[in-house]
Amino acid sequence: MNEEDLNQAMRDVMERSTPPPSMDPSRALDRGRRARRRRTVTWTGLAVVPLVAGIAAAPALLAGSTDNGVGGLVAGGTTATQSVSTPVPTKTPVATVAPTTRKTGDPWPEGQTDRTATAGPRADRAAALMKDLSSSVPAGFSTPDLKDPDGSPLRYAQAQYASNDGEQDYWEYAANIPVEKDGKVGRLAVNSTTPSGKAATDPCELAKGSRTSPGTCAVVDVDGKKVGVVTAKGSGGYDQWATYRHDDGTVVWLAQARKHDRRQSPPLAQPIFTSIQLAELATSATFKLSN
Repeated sequence: MNEEDLNQAMRDVMERSTPPPSMDPSRALDRGRRARRRRTVTWTGLAVVPLVAGIAAAPALLAGSTDNGVGGLVAGGTTATQSVSTPVPTKTPVATVAPTTRKTGDPWPEGQTDRTATAGPRADRAAALMKDLSSSVPAGFSTPDLKDPDGSPLRYAQAQYASNDGEQDYWEYAANIPVEKDGKVGRLAVNSTTPSGKAATDPCELAKGSRTSPGTCAVVDVDGKKVGVVTAKGSGGYDQWATYRHDDGTVVWLAQARKHDRRQSPPLAQPIFTSIQLAELATSATFKLSN
């Protein structure tokens, strides 16, 4: 309270000790104005403290707030909760390398000394292909680690660079395993060839072109996928094989034989797969190696 307020308060005390003033409108108005000024001074002083505190707290509130509106204060002192849509992460595009064309005198790719990849990711893919082929045999058959009379293993896998001069780069993965039941031995083989840039052909033309052995071909439909299945004529080699070209150009060839030509054992009493089963396996993503 300042000096003017003190003096005014004393005057008010003196006025209250005298008889009530006359009902003079101008004087009553003057007293009302003085009382209003006193109230204004008092309330202004009280309002300074929260105003300063509010100004000091404003940066902290702004720093703690987010632009998504979650937990923000609204009128009435309540807290508003708003749903936030989580942004869908965008996939980073994977750079692709355009196929190159092999030229006479080009070195073998990836540091190889010849067509065969004996180590590294491609050799690993071939080994995995052989494992998947072993896992595909029906119940009652086994895939033992047998050897031929010279001691060479009948289970093997290979990855090789398959392009010739003038062709785009492509690879071929192969696996071959013996299949045994009741002491009788046959075999299974699979080849998976990465896209070579060659045009698609009729399923039977593709299947017959994969082997020189004569045979009859039938097109088998597997959920809309057309598979060429060839049944060989005569003995020797494979009894039956299925060939399928995937939409991206990957070609899978899957073959079976009741007798293993490198093993002195009686042939299996029955084929390992039916024609339908062989065609279904040829379309399976299990054997599709596209790079």
